[in-house]
Amino acid sequence: MRKLEKFDRRAFLMSAPLLPLAFGSVARGQTPRAAVPQTVGGIHFGVETFSFHDIPQGNPKLLPDILSNMVAAGIPECEIMSGHIEPFPNISTGWWVQTRRAADFPKMREEARHWRLTVPMDYYVNIRRQFEAAGLRIYYYNINFNETFTDAERDRSFEAAKALGAAAISSSTVLSEAQRLVPFVEKHKFVVAMHNHNNLVDPDQFATPASFEKALAMSPYFMCTLDAGHFTAGNNDAMAFLNKHHDRITNVHLRDRKRNNGPNRPFGQGDTPIKEIILAVRDNKWPVRCYIEYEYGSFRSSEDEVKTCMEYCRNIALS
Repeated sequence: MRKLEKFDRRAFLMSAPLLPLAFGSVARGQTPRAAVPQTVGGIHFGVETFSFHDIPQGNPKLLPDILSNMVAAGIPECEIMSGHIEPFPNISTGWWVQTRRAADFPKMREEARHWRLTVPMDYYVNIRRQFEAAGLRIYYYNINFNETFTDAERDRSFEAAKALGAAAISSSTVLSEAQRLVPFVEKHKFVVAMHNHNNLVDPDQFATPASFEKALAMSPYFMCTLDAGHFTAGNNDAMAFLNKHHDRITNVHLRDRKRNNGPNRPFGQGDTPIKEIILAVRDNKWPVRCYIEYEYGSFRSSEDEVKTCMEYCRNIALS
């Protein structure tokens, strides 16, 4: 694999978020302070903003609610979903097969492309400043690249991620698209972390250790967002993959699922080794971030469920 200068994977993974000095860290056995801690037990916890499902996309209260929910849950950083900051529903990206069947998909896709190529970068900078004003950080920009993206659109997405202050892009994508992204990660010297699902039928999907490893071999700027729940549902061994590739995993999505393509479950009720993952990251001091992704469904608000998930993880990290 060709080595690229000026990129140190370890340095990237070890880099701390740019948080105000008022933020502190919580050592094991200590009671968290009122301020949102930067780390818990030495671990950087965060949340994928997809977890906050209660406010519809496009609602003007969406971003303020995400900010207040993060503060309330004691979570200092996030992976922000493109659908939470772009003025188009997810249909515009065409990631899900169902969306491409919509009668108006071509028109909406073109409108989304035009917006991405013409929106001033100040739009993203303003979003970053809202997080900074709340003492929070956008650490990853989640945009799901696919073959409907033009090269100009791909290039612009990297500029958007930088304007947001993100350290990397996380993407639910496929191997064929990863190959198309190689010149862009090398041009921008910017990490894209591939996010897996559990589609074991399509060989183009990120769903197995082998599929991840194919992308990792394409460029040192490719890393993994290991969704431990999906990985477990696909009957893969999340701990074995973490032990082998922790230096190429930027963050782990913590969700609990049952094996054999089973359902999402509340934390501690599925087969995902959440506890083992947190303890391995903590005890080995791996620079792997642990991000909550709430999806199991509840009559309670997503704000309350994310708090519950974070408390579950906090108790493990401080044990």
